[in-house]
Amino acid sequence: MTYWVAGLVAAFVGAVSLCGAYILPATARLYTRTRGYPEVVYAPYYTEGPRVTAASAVLIESVTGTVLYGKNENVRMHPASTTKIMTAILAIELGDMDSEVVVSANAAGVPGSSLWLRKGQKIRLDDLVRGTMLRSGNDGCVAIAEHIAGSVPNFVRMMNIKAQKIGALHTRFSNPHGLTEPNHYSTALDLALMTRYGLQYPLFADIVSTREADIELTQGEQVERRRLANTNALLWSFEGADGVKTGTTAAAGYCLVASATRSGVQFISVVLDSAARWSDSAKLLDYGFNQHALVTFASRGQEVTRTRVESGMSGEVALAAADDLRIVVRKDLAHLVEERILIDGVPRAPVRRGETLGRLVVLFDKDEMASADLVAASDVPRRSLPRVFLENLKDIARRAGVAMRRSNGERPQR
Repeated sequence: MTYWVAGLVAAFVGAVSLCGAYILPATARLYTRTRGYPEVVYAPYYTEGPRVTAASAVLIESVTGTVLYGKNENVRMHPASTTKIMTAILAIELGDMDSEVVVSANAAGVPGSSLWLRKGQKIRLDDLVRGTMLRSGNDGCVAIAEHIAGSVPNFVRMMNIKAQKIGALHTRFSNPHGLTEPNHYSTALDLALMTRYGLQYPLFADIVSTREADIELTQGEQVERRRLANTNALLWSFEGADGVKTGTTAAAGYCLVASATRSGVQFISVVLDSAARWSDSAKLLDYGFNQHALVTFASRGQEVTRTRVESGMSGEVALAAADDLRIVVRKDLAHLVEERILIDGVPRAPVRRGETLGRLVVLFDKDEMASADLVAASDVPRRSLPRVFLENLKDIARRAGVAMRRSNGERPQR
């Protein structure tokens, strides 16, 4: 199993000619985990990739969170309306999407990009979140914040707590919409992490992938319906594009958090202060799809191998993966990936289901990059005379039953 996996991966992702191959940087040959980002893994070649105009940029794979490209990805930047990603996440997590939001004078008076809300208007929270994300309405953000938390300051505190929990440790919000303030900042990597988190919610994924949506507002007897178009032009121009959020202010420049999915693989790109946010994002996403493959080595609960058991009623037990084990690898480096099964000696009965008996390890260039525990898929009782006697009785009874059915002309059950 160890030796054929690298070949299988290489066959899966396709051969790459020597002249087109990339060379690993001498100072970064291994997949490394970053301090402060416990769940983020950097690919060994993350500083390579397409040239982009953005001052700060990042590309990650959605399932594993692996950073495949980074340019000043941890530098504090003005996030502009990409801030609204966190606003939408909290609205979805904490709000009743069928609840009715009443627009306050405070919300209606927010400057900048707008849903043109008026004081006293009523709107379903679902419509408000959709409108806010599609048209980047700052007034909608304040209405959401007041509806969820009672006030904007309370909501902003929730935003910052949530950012820390997600692992966006270099982010600080001062408002829910992204208008420039001195202590309102984030990073390309933090925004990618927040987006990855948000995309786990089907409603969030649906909203950010929507090109156009109809919303309804009421005020007294008047009902107003509006059709809104998404500000994210990539949804119309890039194959597989399914999100996420634009952002523009004088301080932040042109920003875009984008995502795209092809053949079940999703990449997330972030470009901040870009002179060409559409083409920058397309370059990064194309780089992800064209140069990388997501490889699954085991799914949670999947039998991986079997191992011998001493003194057990059964001589062996199946070992299953305790967790999913997936990696994303650049196609021309697939030959450096291999798989190993490490068993902690021969277990002695009794063995309990779920007991850890080994590990499934994925190596990159001979160094461990990921692993999953291997656990017993079933119980194996200790072999003893009473148990042997009982099992023999069961076997005798089973055989007697088969013989009786045959004598009665019945076919044996298979």
